[in-house]
Amino acid sequence: MQNSAIDSPRAWLMWSLGALAYVVAVMQRTSFGVASVTASERFGAGASLVSLFVVVQLLTYAGMQVPVGLLSDRFGTRLVLASGAALMCIGQLDLAFSTSVVSAIIARILVGAGDAMTFTAVLRMLPAWFSAGRIPVLNQLTGMIGQGGQLLSSIPLAAMLGIAGWTSTFLAASLASAGVAVVVLVALRNAPPGTPEQPLRIAAGLRAQVMDVLRLPASRLAFWIHWMCAFWTMVFALMWGYPFLLRGLGYPLPVASGLFTVMVIAGIPAGPLIGLLSRRAPLQRTNLALLSSLLAAVPWLAVLLWPGPAPVWLMAIVVAGIAAAGPGSGIGFDVARASNPLHRIGTATGIVIVGGFSAGLVNILVVGVVLDLAGGYTLDAFRWAMSTQFVFWVVGVIGAYQARAQARRLDSARGVRYPSLWAVLRREAANWIVQWRNFRAPAEAVTPPGQLELILDDGRVIRVAAVLPGTGGALVAVDVVPSGAPEDWWHQRVDDYLELVGTEELEVGAVEVRCADAASVARVRALIDADLADRGVPLAHEVTTRGR
Repeated sequence: MQNSAIDSPRAWLMWSLGALAYVVAVMQRTSFGVASVTASERFGAGASLVSLFVVVQLLTYAGMQVPVGLLSDRFGTRLVLASGAALMCIGQLDLAFSTSVVSAIIARILVGAGDAMTFTAVLRMLPAWFSAGRIPVLNQLTGMIGQGGQLLSSIPLAAMLGIAGWTSTFLAASLASAGVAVVVLVALRNAPPGTPEQPLRIAAGLRAQVMDVLRLPASRLAFWIHWMCAFWTMVFALMWGYPFLLRGLGYPLPVASGLFTVMVIAGIPAGPLIGLLSRRAPLQRTNLALLSSLLAAVPWLAVLLWPGPAPVWLMAIVVAGIAAAGPGSGIGFDVARASNPLHRIGTATGIVIVGGFSAGLVNILVVGVVLDLAGGYTLDAFRWAMSTQFVFWVVGVIGAYQARAQARRLDSARGVRYPSLWAVLRREAANWIVQWRNFRAPAEAVTPPGQLELILDDGRVIRVAAVLPGTGGALVAVDVVPSGAPEDWWHQRVDDYLELVGTEELEVGAVEVRCADAASVARVRALIDADLADRGVPLAHEVTTRGR
């Protein structure tokens, strides 16, 4: 029997507390980016040394991902989340009063360690409080809302830095994490009351578990997807965005802060949209990730080739593209979750995160080195330095498609069918056109509102209510049927269902039939089962009520 606390208001409160912790963690993560120019003056350091502050922070973050997953499994979200907030509090407190490079680096290591203990711990808590169907959306929402922390660092924290100075700004940031630690310890719970504890599975050892994950080509594919999509955001938001806008392009601080705000706002619709497309076309996730990363790569290329400083409108397109590429990295989590068994999901998630953060931290360091070699914070130096992003992007793209080829060979041996990207795009375009036509003129629409047209191999059209993500990479066609339909109607409808499943490019693997009431469910189930028995053919199907 399902626990009554699942999907309850209390569950949403627990998620809200976790999301709050992640918002503050992202603020701490990106806080040094808005202070990098001031840090160069405070510590008397060049670009490469200043970039080292963020590099060690990200290196700590990436290196702790797998251990944090195991810690979350053993001690639960509450303790790990509170400990992470406490570490960030100490780190920012150290940075507030630091006057030496060594002390500042130690501070960023503490911030990186605390940040690493946040996102994974929040995601680990969700299955205990929510039903399985809500988890993918909540994963996207958590990441999307967390980017509000970047808004906090780019506007109020940046403004406070200019008004109150270094010490007061980072002292305030430290107090924010202290407050989160207290709230989490007092109010957050790992699971609803009465939920049995899940013992940690460590028999195989950490190294063996990591190797089991990496042995799967799909896990390596997920790693490279995160690599090619996530590092754009890290290079820009965590370190070099503000110096590039202020020193390279000569923008005033309000314009730079406004562009960071655009980046956060643009990411709000991007996350759910990319998540929806990832679920709708599970066998085209690598191509979807590539398209997502191109939204950052193409505008960046235009900026770097622009004669003179790029105009603000073009940089607005760049930051919007970066915002769209970031959620694309979440496709890697979908790939890893689909290919790894449940007891290795935490390890697989940690390995995927390492991909983007490894690319980000190395690229941040390379940008700093190139800036020093090219003469400092000048526009020409920034052109050469920021162009190194394309090297890391190409490495990620090549790695992803090599891993995809290996994964597809294994899937083909299992009987998985891969339609072309064109077939997927044509299907989605047809669905959106039908929905738009119904919205504009429902009275004249050929199909009733909420129905989709699926085209068979022979050109015949079958209308269903919706197409939803299924299991094993297949889709589920949802059919809302009329009440009291006669037996001969059902005989033809079952034939339609079999045709849908038999059309490869539709990717439909099962049918869900929704009836008006429980009595209709029993009748329809009996009719479908009898018809399939007469034909002697199988069909993956389910009959439910419309209120499901």
